[in-house]
Amino acid sequence: MDAFITAALLDVDPHVQEASLRSAAALLAAQHNASKREEYLDHETVIGVGFGYAAITRNGIPVFEENGQSPDELPTAADAEAMASKEPTHDWRVHLITLREERHYRREGDGRWRLYRRGYGLS
Repeated sequence: MDAFITAALLDVDPHVQEASLRSAAALLAAQHNASKREEYLDHETVIGVGFGYAAITRNGIPVFEENGQSPDELPTAADAEAMASKEPTHDWRVHLITLREERHYRREGDGRWRLYRRGYGLS
C-alpha cells in the first residue's frame, strides 16, 4: 500500500480504516471483473465509435469501415460473427479506436472474439 495512504490511515478511526480498505478492495475487484468482461467482445457491441475508426477486417482487409452511417445502420459483433462463420478459415478482426481508447479483437472460434490489443487511442 502506498506510504501516503498508510500514514493517512494511521490517524483515522479503526472502523473508518476497515471501511476504506474494504472500499479499495471492492474497487480493485470491480476493475478486475470489468477487464475480464472486456476480454471478449459482447455480441451486442456496435461496430461504431463516432469520431475515430471502427472496422471489421478479414485477413487485414476491411470488409466494413464506419463512415458516417447512422447508429441503426452500423453492424454489431453478432453481424461480424455471421460474416466470419461463413468463412471461418480467414483471420477475422474487429477494431474500435476512439480518441482515448482502442480495442482490437481477433476471432478465436465460434462466437469468441478475444481482445488481443488495447491502447490509448488517437490522443
